[in-house]
Amino acid sequence: MRFYLYQMNSKLGDMQGNTQKILNFTKDFGKDCCTLLPSLPLIGQPCEEISHVGGFLARVGKQNLSCNTTNILAESLASLQEFAWNAQGDFVQKDTLFTHGSLNIFAPHTCNENFADFLAHLQIPAETQLIYLACAHTFYDGFSVHNLLTGFAKKQQKALVYVNACGASDGTVFAGQSMLFDEKGTLRLQLKPFCEDSTYFDFDGTTIKVEERELPQISADGLLFLGAKQALADYAQKTGIQKAVIGLSGGMDSALVAAIACEALGSENVTGVLMPSQYNSKESLDDALVLAKNLGMSFHIIHITAIAKSFENALAQSFRRVPGANQENDTTPENIQARTRGNLLTAFANHIGAMVIGTGNKSEAAMGYCTLYGDTVGALEPIADIYKSRVYAVAKWYNDEKGKEIIPQNIFVKAPTAELKPDQKDEDTLPPYPYLDAVLYQLLEQGKAPEEIHEEHLSNDDIALIYRRLKTSEFKRKQCPFPVILSSCPFGKKWNPSSSAKVF
Repeated sequence: MRFYLYQMNSKLGDMQGNTQKILNFTKDFGKDCCTLLPSLPLIGQPCEEISHVGGFLARVGKQNLSCNTTNILAESLASLQEFAWNAQGDFVQKDTLFTHGSLNIFAPHTCNENFADFLAHLQIPAETQLIYLACAHTFYDGFSVHNLLTGFAKKQQKALVYVNACGASDGTVFAGQSMLFDEKGTLRLQLKPFCEDSTYFDFDGTTIKVEERELPQISADGLLFLGAKQALADYAQKTGIQKAVIGLSGGMDSALVAAIACEALGSENVTGVLMPSQYNSKESLDDALVLAKNLGMSFHIIHITAIAKSFENALAQSFRRVPGANQENDTTPENIQARTRGNLLTAFANHIGAMVIGTGNKSEAAMGYCTLYGDTVGALEPIADIYKSRVYAVAKWYNDEKGKEIIPQNIFVKAPTAELKPDQKDEDTLPPYPYLDAVLYQLLEQGKAPEEIHEEHLSNDDIALIYRRLKTSEFKRKQCPFPVILSSCPFGKKWNPSSSAKVF
């Protein structure tokens, strides 16, 4: 029997549109074929929030995926708690053993968030010839489903096909990378990460024949870039906002975000806005201009010195009457500059019918090294779940992948700076990023308490200060654009510090 794998990018809640995509995919297949789909292809994922909208379950109950020309196996939502398999439009019980042709196919319910635990406790019927796992697994850096499935298929001595959802919904990115294993646990097929893909294989119960195709080989840094690109592309496609505006500073963060946006939306749909003040160096302006030209994106230069000064002048009389809360280290002028830029970016985007894309990284978000309503404006932040030191590695991957220097080399080597006052450097306020990120990774991804952390370049007092700033900056993170989720411990809607006893 021939099986088609359709690694599908469903649009959340668009049951009619999703159904039509599947029918279009299968329209030329015969009854001797079977199409295998990811989890909940008719509804999309994550469906928890929309499932509470009035009438949702009734609408789900009216959906089917009957097809007169071929067999289609899809998963549909039967209630808020249970999922069921749907073949030819009829609901059946979960964990069902199907017979298609002469093959016995076991299709278990796979909503368990702990996939390793799910596989460890899964009971496979003895008569099973093919295990079919329809999933909607999100991506996060450092986790490989491949290793789990290799061992599982080898232990069960059964052929196994894993069909995973792809694409993104807001900041949640589905990993794709659907796979086929033989009974020895050998990987025979793997689809692309993140994006829609399809293939086929033939299986008669003993022998597997696959479509000849190269297995994707992408580094961990490349996966971060491609995941962020897919999230931005899907956000634009699913909201209908096809244009983006980005503040270009001449620094690495805005450079990488601009590259991601141009790859996701097309350079013709991305506009860079350069907003220098008296504190910005000619070097930064030149780097931003070279980047924009290398990417083929349009750009505009708006000088902000006079605009920011007008705010200061308007406030001066009132400020003379009221003593500052922190007169020795008053950051008000710096924040006025950042908010001036945020206002200009949103106005420009409003004028051309675009969205502002944020350029903040995870290190800055963790430390609150950002200005609310300033450099935190935007619809979403593609690199907000990538530590600053890793941003450079992802940017290097991009240049290497392109085979040329799109992001100028000078951006890689100059010291990071916000350029909001004379001779400012990030390290005036923060520890060097490699050391800071090492501590943050232990606090967040590894869940260690501050006293459990050792970083040879930092003192215990330095680590305690990082921990304190992480806690006290939560109010800023609550008001930032949502991040594209690329790690096991993202900020944003999936971040719950109150549940992390060791950290908060």
